[in-house]
Amino acid sequence: MKHRANGFTLMELLVVLLIIGILSSVALRTIDATRDRGLYEETMKEMRTLAQAMVGNPEIVINGHRTDFGFFGDMRRLPNDLQELVANTTGSPDWRGPYLRREFESDSAGFRYDAWGRPYTYDQSTGTISSLGNGRRPLTLRVVDSLPQLYANSVTGTITDGTGRPPGELNNTITIWLRLPGMPRFTTPDQSGYYYFDSVPIGNHRLVAQRVGGDSIARWVSVAPRSRAVVDFRFSRPFRNYLRMVGEPQLQLPESCGFYIRVVNEGPTDDTVASIQILSADSNYYTTLFTYSGDHGNGYQPLNPGVGKGGTIVLQTPYAVRPDRGEIVVFGFYDFYQSPGGPPSPKQNVSGRTFRLRFNDGSEITVRP
Repeated sequence: MKHRANGFTLMELLVVLLIIGILSSVALRTIDATRDRGLYEETMKEMRTLAQAMVGNPEIVINGHRTDFGFFGDMRRLPNDLQELVANTTGSPDWRGPYLRREFESDSAGFRYDAWGRPYTYDQSTGTISSLGNGRRPLTLRVVDSLPQLYANSVTGTITDGTGRPPGELNNTITIWLRLPGMPRFTTPDQSGYYYFDSVPIGNHRLVAQRVGGDSIARWVSVAPRSRAVVDFRFSRPFRNYLRMVGEPQLQLPESCGFYIRVVNEGPTDDTVASIQILSADSNYYTTLFTYSGDHGNGYQPLNPGVGKGGTIVLQTPYAVRPDRGEIVVFGFYDFYQSPGGPPSPKQNVSGRTFRLRFNDGSEITVRP
């Protein structure tokens, strides 16, 4: 005989209970999985927030430049622990936190725990933040792909004047400062104007290019991980062209076969004349005698062969012209001939001829005696 309970047989009731049990088990596992997924997403989001507090958010950009570099941008290191993101635990004057958003600021401890309530593991030496997750699937996040990316960056560029010229032999009168808090660095450009800083930490740094005499230009440079930032400087005042002719050129008498000029230095420091090039001349004339005379020395140099257009006169003893128009130096270019060897060709009258001279510092003077 079959027994029925409220219209169901006992076997049917057992089947229903079994199905309900299976469905309940599946539902609980689904709920647990959904809850875990939510906790994983919440934890990973918070870990990313902690990482951005340490090294900045690359998506915060103003005028094409990244502006947020977090804790590292100010301190030039990763925090000792997570608490240092919200409190200046070392008393450093460079700390400009808190580096976490307001919801974390108001929670004095919660940011140190994952969504399961377990404390994060933070390793400063590797730059990693870890969570045990649900105990079976841990999570680990690197604040940057590799730690050298935070330090091993570079800043480079060129230095020119208002005419676009590099400093040449005046390169040692220019200093470029990289103003890193607590550890300023400096370098000088080469003669082509190129300068370079290596091992630069990420962050916004102040660059200052200074010239002897007080002329300076300041720039801000944004240095991102794995970057080579380029910052060029252009001074409005020429590096060279400090030498100026005063008065009119004077002819060599009585033949008018040469001339002399009076020159002053308008720059802030001594300008050493080591050579003079005859850039151009109306005719192929060659000077065979060069002289100079100033407050602290003079020179007399026969030139054999003579020096003409495109040629250079090298001073046997370079002469340092005092700055700020402190003295007048007389340079003489005498005994011009049509032949670089001089006689027997006759001396040439240079009256009304145009000569363009370039001194080794780059100063150019046009002469028409």
